[in-house]
Amino acid sequence: MLYCKSCRVSVAGNRRYCPLCGGGLTGDGEEHTDYPILPQDQSHSKRLIQIISGVALTAAIICAAINLLVPAKIWWSLFATLGLGCGWLWAVVGIVKKAKLLNNIVWQLVLISAAALLWDGLTGWRGWSLDYVFPCVCTGAMLAVIILSRVRHMPDRDYIISLILCAVMGVIPLIFMFTGVLSVAIPSVICAAASLIVILLQMIFNWKAMYREIHKKLHL
Repeated sequence: MLYCKSCRVSVAGNRRYCPLCGGGLTGDGEEHTDYPILPQDQSHSKRLIQIISGVALTAAIICAAINLLVPAKIWWSLFATLGLGCGWLWAVVGIVKKAKLLNNIVWQLVLISAAALLWDGLTGWRGWSLDYVFPCVCTGAMLAVIILSRVRHMPDRDYIISLILCAVMGVIPLIFMFTGVLSVAIPSVICAAASLIVILLQMIFNWKAMYREIHKKLHL
């Protein structure tokens, strides 16, 4: 059986790292596990994704048809289709990543920011994606992680990496502000200030948990 010298516990199965501290294990692994592998029924999620995809495609076709029947100065149906595509992407990611809510929040942060930048660029680049969307989404993601961790009474190791990732991304607007890219600085200043406060508080009060989780994730 495997043994972890740091935790002083025996570990069943065939693992490379300790499930408690992430450190290396000594001894011989076992081919069998103590717990049976439960089958995962993904039919419900697959069906839900199919329904969302069908609704999004139907709505996009209806918008295009209305735009053709009622001519306008702009092809607003293209913007509607892009918005439907963004909503479909966020919904699918939310369904696929539902087992890991905090990881889902980080994924949503990246996808929403990327979609806003793309949308802003395709519509003539007015800068609203950097002025408002990115800092607001970063701030919202940090708040979501903090609220979920408190409501679900999560230990530090379960949420600290997600919180730090959101906070690090929340500091990025400072680069946009100092390079003169932003037209409106208030949302970015609030986001960067909140991110720096979160990072500093975690370094002061939870530095052991931060070190442990970073050590485990990077397998140092």
